Amino acid sequence: MDINYYIKPGDTFVVGKDEIANVLSFVGGATDPDSPTLFHVANVDSGEIKFVHGEEVKQILSKIE
Repeated sequence: MDINYYIKPGDTFVVGKDEIANVLSFVGGATDPDSPTLFHVANVDSGEIKFVHGEEVKQILSKIE
């Protein structure tokens, strides 16, 4: 099961070892399912906004319904 398919904008997840981020938007993955999905995220501690690869997502902490 690929958890990247279950992530939506507004969700919060763990990236890498211990970084917690909120999803702002998605980039990639729509036309080529084999390409890495990119997430535009905001770090909840520092406020840093960056892109992360879907492979870096370790756990979903909260979901927006």
